[in-house]
Amino acid sequence: MLSRHLPLFFAGLAAAVEPLVDLKYTKVQGAALANGATQWLGVRYAAAPVGDMRFAAPIDPPAEAPGTVVDATQFRPICLPRSASDFTMKPNKRFTVSEDCLYLNIFAPSNATADTNKRPVIYFIQGGGFQSNSNANFNGSDLAVFGDIVVVQINYRVGPFGFAQSKEVQAGGSLNNGLKDMIQGLKWVKQNVAMFGGDPDQVVVAGDSAGATGVAMLLAAFADKDPGLFRGAIMESASVATVRTLEQGQEQYDCLANATGCLDVADSLTCLRGLNASALQTEQCQFNPHLDGDLIKTPMLDSFKNGKFLKVPTLAGACSDEGTKNVPQDTDTMAAARSYINDQASGALSNSSLDLIEKVYLDAPQPVFAGAGKLWRQLANAHGDFRSTCITAALANGQAAAGVQTYNYRYAVRDPEQDALGFGAYHTVELNGVFGPDNTDGAPPKSYCTSNAAIVPITMAYWASFIKTLDPNAARAAGTPEWKPWTVEGRERLRFETETMGMETMNDTQKANCDMFGPMLPAIETPLDKPGSVVLTRN
Repeated sequence: MLSRHLPLFFAGLAAAVEPLVDLKYTKVQGAALANGATQWLGVRYAAAPVGDMRFAAPIDPPAEAPGTVVDATQFRPICLPRSASDFTMKPNKRFTVSEDCLYLNIFAPSNATADTNKRPVIYFIQGGGFQSNSNANFNGSDLAVFGDIVVVQINYRVGPFGFAQSKEVQAGGSLNNGLKDMIQGLKWVKQNVAMFGGDPDQVVVAGDSAGATGVAMLLAAFADKDPGLFRGAIMESASVATVRTLEQGQEQYDCLANATGCLDVADSLTCLRGLNASALQTEQCQFNPHLDGDLIKTPMLDSFKNGKFLKVPTLAGACSDEGTKNVPQDTDTMAAARSYINDQASGALSNSSLDLIEKVYLDAPQPVFAGAGKLWRQLANAHGDFRSTCITAALANGQAAAGVQTYNYRYAVRDPEQDALGFGAYHTVELNGVFGPDNTDGAPPKSYCTSNAAIVPITMAYWASFIKTLDPNAARAAGTPEWKPWTVEGRERLRFETETMGMETMNDTQKANCDMFGPMLPAIETPLDKPGSVVLTRN
């Protein structure tokens, strides 16, 4: 008799998501892991962007043949980089590359359910300067289990495959396809993530480096209409992309068409579509997100300055030494340093402006490190400010002025070995705190497993709290500081250090430097045709 009542007894208990998930258009077989997570790797979120779909907007993936079960236990290829010399082209145990690359990875607590008690979702967009997928195939299972959240990571098209811009592409394809891939993935998550135990109504979009810049561009793109795809945003080390007009983009398209022999063909777009993908890889021609009159109507900095962005809570910040791995380490002369800085602004800086930057940054005494030029660290300090810290501050100022809650950080965790090499808390090092040092690119600072091990759960807790509640404080680790929001007047931020975490304000010197760089930032984002026209001043 008791057995007759068992179904009623268990009727209210939701079953955990199984590794085999039926998405209607396909079935994907994932794997349960020993750490309490289940993962699904290489799930197709859009049709393969090959053949006639090269340079086209993403579309939904086609249905598999009835009865087909797709193996989702192994990573699929990441997107082909712009350049054949990119590090992702070299053999790597974490990934291979291919033009057929529109896949995402999902990590969920194994006890997540598809109907009740669905988990909040982080949708992670990797960096790579819009030239490669450089944070590929991280293991998100520890973050998923620790935070009791669902972690989704995506690949998106880069270089000419994602950002070709010309009248030919406009007429016969689509512009800004790399950004459209990000949106396609968000739409896929909205429709399907519940099947993996995720809450489609509690998605936080996050990105690092170019991924963070992509997040900021999406916020600006959705200024007039919220598509309901995410409720908050995380931007780690955001910068600006070089957004070109159609005329400027045409020059780069013609550069590629000329290099491939397609320039003088009647239909250059069809010619480019007919080539092997590797033939489109280029060292000289440049491709980035661009002004298209639709998704990107105005430069991102203008959008945030004028309050024209989607107003959702954000968490954003930069590392203390953003520039050390981004500038030439052999920089040894003042002429080389000045040239590098002016190149960032497309040659727009006046001589007086370069003189001022030289006085403020390049003449400042810094240690000289073995194997490095004597002006490497000076140039790195300048780069860190004008390419990341000051841009993050500008975005935060726009949000705070519009009444949006934004939480800012400076990631300053010190590693003895990296300090001795001169790299310090370098660009993207915080990912070891967010995902855990065993789960990123295989080369974390060694102290993250020893003296800095405590920073990992602290960082994960702040991130998970924001993903769940849009407030990093609600579920922060016991004994850690309250993270206060940024204000335009105070420029408050949380300093991440293992032993001495705490709130700080941007000091007066850095404030003045960011104010000085203010006129330069738009010249980095939008190439100008007047060399020497930008004049910087400093109080």
